Amino acid sequence: MRIRKSFLAVFIVLALITLYLGFAPIQFEHDKVLHFTFFFLLTTSFYWVVDTTRRRLVNATFLVCVVLGGVGSELVQAAIVKYRVFDWYDILANVLGSSLALLISTFYHKRLLERKRAQKYAQLHSTDPADLEAGVTDSIAMENLMPEMPAEGAVDAEVEGHTAAGGKP
Repeated sequence: MRIRKSFLAVFIVLALITLYLGFAPIQFEHDKVLHFTFFFLLTTSFYWVVDTTRRRLVNATFLVCVVLGGVGSELVQAAIVKYRVFDWYDILANVLGSSLALLISTFYHKRLLERKRAQKYAQLHSTDPADLEAGVTDSIAMENLMPEMPAEGAVDAEVEGHTAAGGKP
């Protein structure tokens, strides 16, 4: 399990901006669009921070971004900040933005893993059994692995000479 530092940095910056906008005494005309956009970006960046299994990523991202971030932040904001008004539509915009980002990230991650798996096991789909045994898919590399064989005429002449000398073929 490794941490992708670039995604972590983006997540931290977005989280700080979101915290500032959530607690600052600023009013926006289209704040539902901001809620949707910021939670979409937060969820996308959070999903790609840790390199682990898809199931763990989905569960952790759902818990942190959708539940704690999308719903919890609005509840905390309503309890702490007196100049902000609690709005169910803010929660809806947060959850929709996070959910869409989670769906897109999960779909993309699944496709990415399928491509990696297909590349890794491309050798198994080879039609030449020698390729599979040698672990080689390149025909030039395959030629380098094959021992030099004598020409057909040379083999026939050797067999005839052996028989003419009185030996058994």
